[in-house]
Amino acid sequence: MNKKLAMMGLGVAVGSMMLVTSVYAGVGDAPGYETFKSAVKQTATVHNVTRQVNVTLQDNGAPLLNVKSTIKSSGENHAGSAEVTVNNGTNEQTIHFYNQDGKQIIKTNDSDVYKVLEGEGMGGKFKDHEGAGHTPDPQVVSEVENVVDALVGNLKNYVTMDEAAGNVKEIHFKLSGSQISPVVNTIGSLAIKHATMENSQRPMPSKADTLGVDVTTLKNSLPQLTSDIKMDEVEVNASVDSDNHITNQTAQIHISGKDAQGAAHNVVLSVDMTLSSLNSTTPDKVDLTGKQLETVKIDPEKSHHRN
Repeated sequence: MNKKLAMMGLGVAVGSMMLVTSVYAGVGDAPGYETFKSAVKQTATVHNVTRQVNVTLQDNGAPLLNVKSTIKSSGENHAGSAEVTVNNGTNEQTIHFYNQDGKQIIKTNDSDVYKVLEGEGMGGKFKDHEGAGHTPDPQVVSEVENVVDALVGNLKNYVTMDEAAGNVKEIHFKLSGSQISPVVNTIGSLAIKHATMENSQRPMPSKADTLGVDVTTLKNSLPQLTSDIKMDEVEVNASVDSDNHITNQTAQIHISGKDAQGAAHNVVLSVDMTLSSLNSTTPDKVDLTGKQLETVKIDPEKSHHRN
């Protein structure tokens, strides 16, 4: 199901990836870095929040993909909602997601049907997740920090931090060429190449197999890089409020490489993530009375089938 709902997770995944990547690619133990690292951890503890994540992708100056998402979570009973719009310049699709009353509901803009997901496996995971809580293991957090700090090395001087009105801190850094960690560059290159191989070798599932979500809109927009892949530039800007929360973060990654025909590509991935209504978010709910409903049974080990 995670693969089938990739579009929903794209905004969140990319935004979260940018937070982690910026730490790995960025800086050491300078004040700016320590402030940013502390804010990342503090922000991660907020579970009632509205996130707006916009992602754009360009190849050789031409727009390829635009993803806009608004994700609302309450922090209670795993309730939440999301609206994701994906546009590749030719096709656009909006997907609505609801977690309410113990149910997961999906609706796409090209259908009047609300798909209600059910399944023992999914219900079990939901209960386990709810019961497990959200507090991370302090030892694990500490170990991850040590690894990050070791990878960061001597890049601490590339961060700048400015004080703004209201005790807001503005954090910036920009890395290019040899300033980017070889480890990050290698991992990123392998991930891009692997994703390209999967896209070219595996048939894309139909909308009937993805709960009505048209994943071809996403797949057909991705540049097919196969060789000489590297990160050329990484730039991150973040705003940290007086409560040590990251309220806005923008990131831009420049990637170059060649496709299977040897043509050169310069790809720019841009991410803009804003957090608002911290501890005062109310997720959207849908009244299913009178709506066209379709129950979808979820098998945790296999693909789903309909009743």
